[in-house]
Amino acid sequence: RLAIAVADVSGKSVPGSLGMTMARSVLRAQAFNQLGVGQTLHKTNEIIQPDIRRGMFVTMFYGVLDSQAHRLDVANAGHNPPLVVGKNGFRRLECGGPIVGLFESASYEEETVTLVAGDWLIVFSDGVSEALSASGEEYGESRILTVVQSHLNVEPQKLLEAVFSDVREFARGAAQNDDITAMVLRFGS
Repeated sequence: RLAIAVADVSGKSVPGSLGMTMARSVLRAQAFNQLGVGQTLHKTNEIIQPDIRRGMFVTMFYGVLDSQAHRLDVANAGHNPPLVVGKNGFRRLECGGPIVGLFESASYEEETVTLVAGDWLIVFSDGVSEALSASGEEYGESRILTVVQSHLNVEPQKLLEAVFSDVREFARGAAQNDDITAMVLRFGS
């Protein structure tokens, strides 16, 4: 079993770094309890919410991959819906729940995905999908999907490089307002 997470904290500089450090530590501690993914996010929110700086919050995708069962259990706290892409098409993982840190009590939907060899999981921050061109156009999820679908047979590092290269080409030097973060995972061979 492999736990995976991608998160994005509101705020910049030292407060943002401290918020992310707290979120990472709490999520990691809760993951060791081996609760369901939705319950893990619930407990993470329960611990963070009273102590997070006012106005700060964390979007978070959390999943647990069981490679023996070919199963990925996921929950999402306001983060961009990840994509599962394979030779037979794609699927957005749209289970949801509120962002971490805003509400005292929050529940999170869980979704289970059965993976086949060659399927990709792509998790990205809004800094990727909302990257701006010089004219102010957003990069968008459809461009991410196009890059992934045209690179299904490459190594994971090459796919990440292709996504980041395409974002840079699209932006052509335009200043960006957010971190550009992505994670890819290929199931099987």
